[in-house]
Amino acid sequence: MPKVRLSEIVEGMDLMSDQMTWYLHLPTGRVLFVTDEAFGAAEDNDEDAVEPEELAEARAVSERGEEYLALPDRFEIDEYRMMEEFAAEVKDSRQSDELLESLRGAKAFRRFKDTVRRLGLSDAWYAFRERAYNDVARAWCDANGIEIDVTPG
Repeated sequence: MPKVRLSEIVEGMDLMSDQMTWYLHLPTGRVLFVTDEAFGAAEDNDEDAVEPEELAEARAVSERGEEYLALPDRFEIDEYRMMEEFAAEVKDSRQSDELLESLRGAKAFRRFKDTVRRLGLSDAWYAFRERAYNDVARAWCDANGIEIDVTPG
């Protein structure tokens, strides 16, 4: 298998959603996504439900699953933990406490991001988040024996 660009794995992880799954095609090192809609169309053999390329990707993943490895999902990424760690690392104890408080209860992600913005910590948060995503991607690659290329994508 060729080296895989770390930046492409991180991008796939960042764009992960409940309606699509990102994969690494092991023989080529290509990172791609397949929507639930495309999987449904492949299963139903519905040629008109999605674009032909999407249908072909879904069929390939379904038929040759051993060639595809799903990227870490949102549970494996655990951005909530990342937010807790960031909040705990903020030097100003008042700001740290505000960030930790924003993570309690419903809509914690929105409140946290609003609090980060209000406190002027957006640049620090997004730099921290990027490092954390890279760490998750590196650990996933190591665990799966995937050689990475750290060249920016």
